[in-house]
Amino acid sequence: MSTDMKTWANAVDNADSSNVAELMKKLPTLLRILGTTALLVAMYSFLVKGWQSGNDVFRYVLMLGHTGAMAAIGLASGHWLKEGKGARLLLTLALVAVPANFAILGAFIFSQTPVASAVDYPGYVAWSVDSFSTALLITGGALIALLPVVLVGFRVLSRSMSRRLAGLYLASNAALLIPLRDPHLVGALVIGLSLVALFLNGKTAQRDISAKTHEGMMALVLQYLPMAVLLGRSIWLYSPDLFLLTVLALTVFFALRQISVRLDNFPKSRTAAEVLSVLPALIFGAGLGASLLENGFLASNLVLPISALAAAALIYEISLRAQQGAMVHRIIAVVVLCFGLLANLLLHGGVLAAMMNVFIGIAVTVYGNRQQQRITFGGGLVMMACGVLYQVYYAFQVFDLGNWASLAVAGVAAIVVGSTIESHGRRIKPMLTAWKAKYGEWEY
Repeated sequence: MSTDMKTWANAVDNADSSNVAELMKKLPTLLRILGTTALLVAMYSFLVKGWQSGNDVFRYVLMLGHTGAMAAIGLASGHWLKEGKGARLLLTLALVAVPANFAILGAFIFSQTPVASAVDYPGYVAWSVDSFSTALLITGGALIALLPVVLVGFRVLSRSMSRRLAGLYLASNAALLIPLRDPHLVGALVIGLSLVALFLNGKTAQRDISAKTHEGMMALVLQYLPMAVLLGRSIWLYSPDLFLLTVLALTVFFALRQISVRLDNFPKSRTAAEVLSVLPALIFGAGLGASLLENGFLASNLVLPISALAAAALIYEISLRAQQGAMVHRIIAVVVLCFGLLANLLLHGGVLAAMMNVFIGIAVTVYGNRQQQRITFGGGLVMMACGVLYQVYYAFQVFDLGNWASLAVAGVAAIVVGSTIESHGRRIKPMLTAWKAKYGEWEY
């Protein structure tokens, strides 16, 4: 501990009043919270052009300087004050400001495209420059200034993971420079970046113990910030698109997943993150179905099964990694899938809807049998049975059972089933008994 910190600790210990001592202990934390709030408010006021002097280029230089200053002050305070919390906080805030810098640089580039003239921005977010060459020149200079901020920031937060995470962060931020505004293309880009971040973060975190620290988790979660800015820009500045909101829900799910898997030492926090993940999973499923229906990509009697299957798959994925409550998540996943399939059967009916129940039910039943999970296996049987029963009901509606051919078929079927039971009954009963005993050993 540094001399200054020892002096502060001694001052706290020697305080006469317990209330005063408690306040003195909390004072550094309170000051850090106050300082963080002030910096975030300053950044927000800048982004909405709260600093009105000069043109857009001058205002952006101020923003760039603000980002660099936070990183420099963080390094200086860590070196001279020998206190790590404030230094890490300032460097984290500098990293948080990086996507804002890239978003403005992207606005400069976009302002020189033909599409920009047709877009009516609010005045406080209409960033522009005189020429495309000026936009590229400013972008190049900003990249030179932001590169050390990103490298040093991740070096402090994630140590041995810093190179991989810094490279991924820069690549994700570079997507903000692309003059792309179509909501479907933006959504596809965000999904791609999120999957890449999820895959690379998982591989990186498996090799490095620093991923388990608070700073390491922050470095991993920061990878999703550029995607959030991409989505937020499109939703805020353009007409809100249902597909973008669906992608946002999926991105939130990925971010919560990234957080939860790094909370092994904090079981309550991990369980809370897993429970919260259920909501974006449900929103993603509903949004996916609504988007497919709105754009006419699929027949209406396929939309509910696909959306229910997507939401159930995400929720079931939570059960695979949950330290607590895995059974509850599994039940929710099966209920969501059953509800979607049965609702589709009731709303649309038809052979196709029934066959989807049968096929998905068979797949879920086989998977539940392999994993030895009662809920999954039973849910699959319910889905399959509903599909088969609907097919039987449909057959009753279509075919005339009073016809002699129908009666003949029914009679032959009854005789064959009876003969099968009589000839193989002795073998069937022990098999059922053995399977029942084995089923009792399965997990829920």
